[in-house]
Amino acid sequence: MVRLAQRLIRIDSCNPPGNEAWVARVLAEEADAAGLRVTTDEVAAGRTNVTVRLPGSGADPRTLVYCGHLDTVTVGTTPWTRDPFGAEVVDGLLWGRGSVDMKGGLAAMLSGMIAIRRSGVRLPGDVVLRALVGEEVDCAGAQHLLATGGMAEAAWMVVGEPTGLRAVVAHKGCARLRVVVRGVGAHASRPDVGVNAILKMARVLQELAAVDVSGPPHPLLTGSTSAATMISGGSALNVVPDACTVDFDIRTVPGQDHREIAARFEAVLADAARRDPDFQATVELTYDRAPVTISPDDALVTAVQGAAETVLGRCPEIGGVGFFTDASVLQPPTGVPTVVFGPGDVGLMHQTDERISVSELVDAARVFAVLPATLW
Repeated sequence: MVRLAQRLIRIDSCNPPGNEAWVARVLAEEADAAGLRVTTDEVAAGRTNVTVRLPGSGADPRTLVYCGHLDTVTVGTTPWTRDPFGAEVVDGLLWGRGSVDMKGGLAAMLSGMIAIRRSGVRLPGDVVLRALVGEEVDCAGAQHLLATGGMAEAAWMVVGEPTGLRAVVAHKGCARLRVVVRGVGAHASRPDVGVNAILKMARVLQELAAVDVSGPPHPLLTGSTSAATMISGGSALNVVPDACTVDFDIRTVPGQDHREIAARFEAVLADAARRDPDFQATVELTYDRAPVTISPDDALVTAVQGAAETVLGRCPEIGGVGFFTDASVLQPPTGVPTVVFGPGDVGLMHQTDERISVSELVDAARVFAVLPATLW
């Protein structure tokens, strides 16, 4: 399992640009060599989803889906203590980009399936690993899987993102709104004949930042948040800008409608337009990832807890996380019971010097090997 994780980490699949084809090939080779059934699906040039199947006996038509992503975030500009693609194991820690998020989780899920295959145990139904491209940017692999009917067989789904081996039953969603204020361009020597879009944005920006994005309270999640994260405007130093754009990243809780949140922003802009006849602006929902939740009493949660207790000798904590996963694309349209469970410290996701405990990887692989028999 560690060797597999190292092979995956040593391949650069930073997104952007993606280029997950090589890491997909290694995962597929390992699965095929272990006697599992492998199919691939090219989502775009150089970007390949992988499906690994452990066939059951056919006694039960239900399928357990393990889900993970093949891409990582970029390495960043801060120097690393160790080579981010070296995959070194030092003092019980595996270092490298993707060790936590989430090539370590992929290695653990596949290794769990390989262990079942080698044991000779024949489960009633199939276990399927869906390794997808693009989660870090646009969830392209998950959208492709959904659009091509790949979730039709799923009865349960476990997403192997890092949770520190907690059973995560809720995670936030993400709405990204783009506000564009329009002005009238003019020569910078005659600002009086133009309408400066940057100044118009400046007058309304604090009101937009103060928009109430709150939703219903959730026992395992903190409240919804809104952050203005990018701003741009102007085309040249000697031109009065005719447009200014601000992007907002909004993290939401179950029960919220992202279009209703966009309407709250539109109301602020409409009020600004009533005060100023030269004010023109639009709001666009550019990114829409739903929150995900499941009852802590669901049979899948109980099975995950039971499998983890068998391996760890303790019942894992039930929790929620503020980030979102491919489940935001795959779960809401299908209603498939979903738990996020995987190895790794959430605090090291997307960080310089990303690293993961080898012992936690091994524990996760064992849980993924035990879980199917616990469900059935």
